[in-house]
This record gives sequence, C-alpha cells and structure tokens, in this order.
Amino acid sequence: MKALVLSTNNYRSFPSRKQRFARHLAEREYDVLYVEAPVTWLAAVHANQWRKLCAWRAGTKDQGGHLWTVSPAPWLPFFKKSEKIADRDAHSYFRFLHHLPGDWTSEIGVVVTYLPFVPETLRLLGAPVIYDCVDDHSAYPGLIDRATVNRLEQRTAKLSSAVIATNETIGAKFSAFEEKLSLIQNGVDYELFAQPSLAWLNTLKTLPRQHKFLYVGAMREWFDTETLGTLAAAFPDFTIDCYGGASSEVSDKLSAHPNVVFKGTLPQPEIAKSAGQYDLALIPFRNSPLTAGVDPLKFYEYASAGLPVVASMIQALGAFSEESVMLAATPDEYINAVRSMLTADSLEARKRRIESSKRFDWSYRLAEFDRVLDSLPVMHP
Repeated sequence: MKALVLSTNNYRSFPSRKQRFARHLAEREYDVLYVEAPVTWLAAVHANQWRKLCAWRAGTKDQGGHLWTVSPAPWLPFFKKSEKIADRDAHSYFRFLHHLPGDWTSEIGVVVTYLPFVPETLRLLGAPVIYDCVDDHSAYPGLIDRATVNRLEQRTAKLSSAVIATNETIGAKFSAFEEKLSLIQNGVDYELFAQPSLAWLNTLKTLPRQHKFLYVGAMREWFDTETLGTLAAAFPDFTIDCYGGASSEVSDKLSAHPNVVFKGTLPQPEIAKSAGQYDLALIPFRNSPLTAGVDPLKFYEYASAGLPVVASMIQALGAFSEESVMLAATPDEYINAVRSMLTADSLEARKRRIESSKRFDWSYRLAEFDRVLDSLPVMHP
C-alpha cells in the first residue's frame, strides 16, 4: 500500500518532523513517496535558483527502506493570493504525481499533507488524508493574501479525515473540525541529546561557567536581531554561537557584535555532542502571528540537553516551568531573564530538565500519530 507525504520542506539529512513521520510510515510497510517543497516559476529570475527549478526532471530518488523522494514540477506564482491559481496549481500538481513512474496515485492508503494550498489535489487523489499543521501559513510574509490562505486551509481541513495541530494556538484555527482534531507536539531524539550532556555533568562537582550561549535553527525574517544584538552588548564576555543558515539581512545587522558567531549548519549529532556544555540556550523570535503559533523543535532539544532556555513570547512554551524556560517580550526582559537563569542554574537543575524531557521523545509522538493513522476509515498493512 502507498502513502504520499506532501511536504513544505526538501528531504535532507536533518530529521524533521515531516521526515520522521514519513520514515515511520515506511516502517509500517507503506511504500512512501515524500514530495518535496514546491517552487514557482518566479525562481527563474534568479540564476542561482535554476537548479532548484529543474530538480523535478531527476524523477524519484530511492532513499532506501520503502521511501522515495521527488521534487514537484514548478507551480504558477501567486497561489497564496488567488484560489483560482491555487486550484490550477493543484491540478498540475496532481498530474505530475499521476504521471510519475510507480503508479503513485493508485492504491493510496493515506496522504499526509503539510500543504494547505492544494485541496483540489487531495480531492483528485481520493484517499484518506491527514493534514498535519505545524505553522500558521497565513502569517508568512511575501506574495500572500491571508484570507485566501485561510480559505484554502479550511477546504483542506474539510477534505481531511484527520487534522493534527502542534499546539492549541494552531488547533484553534480548526474549531469547526473539533471531532477530527488531535494535538501532537514536536519531539526530540532524547538519547541523542541527553546522553552526552549527562556524561559531561557526571564528571562535575559544580557547574562551571562556560561563557557561551547557544542558538540552533534558521535565521530569517522571524529572527529577532535587535534582541540578540542587545544581549551581545549586555554580555560582551559571552560568545553567542548560532548554528544554522542565516540570511544576509540577519548577519549584516549583527556584524557589529564580534561575540555573535555564525557557525553554519552542522549535522544534528554533532550539535548534540556539545549542546549541554553551553550556559544557556536562546529562542529569539520577533513577536508576530507566525512565531506566536510555533512549537519550536529546538526547545525540546535544548531541554533534553539540560539547558535553561530564554525565549520570546511563544504561546506553546508558556506551559513549561520557569526552571525550563523563561519568556521575554522585550530586549530588557531578555537581559533580566538571562541573568535569572544563569544565577539559578545548577547541576541538579540540569539533571532535572534532562529527566523530565524523556516525555518529549519522538517515540511518544509517533505512538500518537499511530492512533490517528489507525482511526482512518481504511485497512492498513
């Protein structure tokens, strides 16, 4: 039996939620096609985007273990501004999938979609659908009309057999579909982050000051450069190591602070080896509808490494104790929260955070996903 995962991200070495769910379907003996993020013809105006624009010509790639990936053919632009264009793109998207070798549009056991823009594709596929909503798609910047995206998303939810949201903020968008709504938070590879941190902590009698803060993740328009710059100035003897891809706008704005170091992208296991040896971890996001609704993967990784966390006003993090995370709305609040966290931290607090983070392991999230999958009105392998 086949499964399609319609993603908003490309398949890469970093094991995202989308890839974990796709791999789990393969482990359940589905033949899984992971369809990567769509690209529009507007990419043609940038010479460095031509490779991405033509990636669909490579066809499907066997990733092993009953999992294949494919890049879709380019879409028309403005699908986030016009439902007519979105529906036309959805028909093109279906035709692309239909003509792929492997007969991927027949005998489909389930479609897991992260795209709220293609309800017409879902209708044409005619299979049970799980819509896994991990972001407020209407809050992204760019060529977008919020009302159009919300209408497309409601159509997607109506067609779906089940809807998953990562937190209550996202879940509130689907109040009309409460009977098929489940909340499944993000998770963490607990052992990957906990083991090296505990191994280091167990060599210590007191917690030493390392004079370094940690950030892991993409740094784009949602990243709060003002707050990070203020922290860099307030703690000049601390290095702030930033792992992940940074836009030129972000790096340019922080170039005046030599203690902000952009370390580039590292494989997750490499980050996990040393994450626990930082003094504190940061989640500095600009306050916006987009960031208010996120359920940041990085929080679960930080917590499993035992780190105290200071974050922006992210609603999903308000459920955790102040020993784990303190929320701050302004740069001055960030400074005060960082000082409080540094003062209160200890070996015992680190070990408590690590122990309490066991419940975030992906194995529990996958068990919740299985309950949703098994509730669909079809037979499963």
